[in-house]
Formats: sequence, C-alpha cells, structure tokens
Amino acid sequence: MGVRAVSTIPEYQVQPFAWIVKPKGVDLFAETVTKIERTDEAAGQFLLISQQDDQIKPGTIRLNMEEWPALRQAIDAAFDAVLADELHDFAPEAQP
Repeated sequence: MGVRAVSTIPEYQVQPFAWIVKPKGVDLFAETVTKIERTDEAAGQFLLISQQDDQIKPGTIRLNMEEWPALRQAIDAAFDAVLADELHDFAPEAQP
C-alpha cells in the first residue's frame, strides 16, 4: 500500500528514499531508532536496515515486539516503492 510520489514539475522526480521507525518523542539519532534505506549497487534495488546502537554487535539489529508492527509497515512501504520504480522502468508511459 505504498504511495507513489508524483512531481508536478516535469524536470524533477520525487522519490522516497528512507524510512525511520522510532518511539514517539525520541530523537532521530537515538539507539532505539531503526532506519530503512533504499539502495542500488547496479544489480537492482534492495533495502538496508540499520541502527545506531553501539551496544550491539555490528551487523545486527535489536527488535522488540512492540516495534515490530511499525517496522514491518515501513519495510513493506519501502519494498512497495522499490517495486513501483522497477515496474515503472518496464511499463511504457501512457500517452494522453
């Protein structure tokens, strides 16, 4: 159920890039923040999920049951944006 952003300025495209999942009232750079980012290394888009927590082993993320629904919703939205871009690349533009 992602929303595809549309620009009314023909020379520019609005493209969702990152989603932040955090408890309400928490600073963007707190340990409890999870960031979901779209990236592409020339083999197709994928997602990077990261946290700023210095207390956990690098390459891992820490989740609790309360944050899972919000995190899942953000990951689904990110994958919807990736899919919309990939489908847009293959679909011919509609002619008015």
